[in-house]
Amino acid sequence: MRYILIKLPNWLGDTMMLTPTIACIRRFFPQAKIILVGNALSVSLFNTNKTFIKIFTDKSKQKKGIINRSKETTKLAGEINSYLEEHNITLDCAITTQNNFFSAFLLSKIAVKKRIGYGDKNAFGMRKFLLTHIVKYTSGRPPLCTHQVLSYIHLLLPILPHSFFKDCKLDSKSVHYNPLASRVQNMLYSEAKDLQLYIPFTEKKSKKKIIAISTSASYGDSKMWLISHFIEVIVDFIHKGYNVRIYGAKDDIERNAQIEKSVKEALKESDYERLENLSGKTSIQELIQSLSECRLYIGNDSGTTHIARALNLPSIIIFGPMPFSWCSPWSVLETEKRGEYYITENTISIQKDLSCVPCKQKTCPLKHHDCMRLITPQEVLELGYKLLESSF
Repeated sequence: MRYILIKLPNWLGDTMMLTPTIACIRRFFPQAKIILVGNALSVSLFNTNKTFIKIFTDKSKQKKGIINRSKETTKLAGEINSYLEEHNITLDCAITTQNNFFSAFLLSKIAVKKRIGYGDKNAFGMRKFLLTHIVKYTSGRPPLCTHQVLSYIHLLLPILPHSFFKDCKLDSKSVHYNPLASRVQNMLYSEAKDLQLYIPFTEKKSKKKIIAISTSASYGDSKMWLISHFIEVIVDFIHKGYNVRIYGAKDDIERNAQIEKSVKEALKESDYERLENLSGKTSIQELIQSLSECRLYIGNDSGTTHIARALNLPSIIIFGPMPFSWCSPWSVLETEKRGEYYITENTISIQKDLSCVPCKQKTCPLKHHDCMRLITPQEVLELGYKLLESSF
């Protein structure tokens, strides 16, 4: 298999959780050349090189209405086909990581015989005519598959090379072994390694003691820790002599400006320089570089969190309405549960044991937001200082 096209997820965190699958492709097919298609956010995690020979930015979602979006998708497919023809490339297969109509529609317009993607209960009827190989709902989603990383790796089932069955062994003691899954699925789970970063950066630790704070959660307000809680944590770290960097996307600028203003009101003017607000000021590459200089990361369940995990940065992750097992910080090692804390190597995730968790809603349907409100600044600070002292 020489040429593979991958339609990337729309979200930053999901794209990070796809990287073990991309690593498997590179391992199974060492000579393969990969073409990537994604939105501006997802493609920013990659650079063109000897492996990723071409990256296309999909802007079709910006078009309103089915007809306009279909036209934009067809236009993108034409650009891809022109590139293939110009460079005399014959695609061996195309894989879409998205479970929607338009991602399958795009693949159907590209010159490729093998088109692989999910088929769920709602979209299966439409997508089955556009895809040649469908990964069924029960193979790639809960309850059989309990993590997004493993869901994505299922997409390789139709293209596994003969060498995989010869060289890969079944390990029933593997952390991600699932007795409900097939032998081949469990063999594939064991191939999912750590998250990877595919854009260059210089890994270094700053001489300053820097704490990274990310307030983002693009999914919705329900995944965001309270502003007052972030303020209290930041003030405490600065009073203890730490520097703090606040990260966020353009949509977070206003909220983080409010946090910055409140923090400065609680500080002496001489301590202002210890606070740096980088909201909306960093590219993905600059974000990765900046995070690599930090000692500790604190953030919501978000894309930045998965970047911190790929950097092996000690972290505290604040979980609310989403199933922890589905999008938890990924590790090939076992996660230990201690009450409401989940310890994954040097990462501690907090999720309150409430009857309404996980609700999976973008805003709290009960209006109390207890899953976030009850995670207190005091416990986050206590855990943070223990991680900094490596004593948890």
